[in-house]
Amino acid sequence: MEVAPPAIVFDQVEKNFGSLKVLRGVSGQIQAGEVVAVIGSSGCGKSTLLRCFNGLETIHGGQIVVNGLDLSRPDLDLNQLRTAVGMVFQQFNLFPHMSVLENLTLAPRKVLGQSPQTSTELAHFYLAKVGLTEKAQAYPEQLSGGQKQRVAIARSLCMKPKVLLFDEPTSSLDPELVGEVLLVLKDLAQEGMTMVVVTHEIQFAREVAHRVLFLDQGQVAEEGPARQVITYPQSERLRTFLSRMNAAALSQGPSST
Repeated sequence: MEVAPPAIVFDQVEKNFGSLKVLRGVSGQIQAGEVVAVIGSSGCGKSTLLRCFNGLETIHGGQIVVNGLDLSRPDLDLNQLRTAVGMVFQQFNLFPHMSVLENLTLAPRKVLGQSPQTSTELAHFYLAKVGLTEKAQAYPEQLSGGQKQRVAIARSLCMKPKVLLFDEPTSSLDPELVGEVLLVLKDLAQEGMTMVVVTHEIQFAREVAHRVLFLDQGQVAEEGPARQVITYPQSERLRTFLSRMNAAALSQGPSST
């Protein structure tokens, strides 16, 4: 049986912001159909690594190959890359002057060349998937934070991506709204969507992710099966980090996952 190539390969990736070295030789692979959670303290480089995967940041060393596209090639077609790789941000990035339906159909029509009928049917399909069928004609200001993030996920799905990247998708939400977004991610994981999730939701990472990457000071300090890494951390640094995150989660109360 033929084995599918990795969805993402990154080898000795380096990224600097001026004199600040943010990524210091980060290497790894994301397999097709795999869910990988990237965890670590603020400033460790996890969001920067994610942004490198879809060309929002250029790297200063190493190599990244996504869906067979070498991101270091001078002739790289960013539209081709971003059609195959969807990204969901912390702050939703919805167009406030457009309805939910218009937000979802814009890129498929402009980038993929879909007809208005096809893009509208697809938008309704994915709105139903995230539980927001009744919000098609609403505007972003009429939605809660959790609803906005679910719309943002549906918008990414409308592009039929092969990989979805999530940059702390629940960090700007009130605690009681976190669960509804995590349930959508859980459903996508069960359907086999390839996902890389930068998250501070440790319980979600343990229950949903196949693997965890723990970044510390711009390097992969520990990685492996999610339950194993989170339940039995090998390094004192990861134990300290998890202890701090668990204490923070307890102070906020449980999130439904």
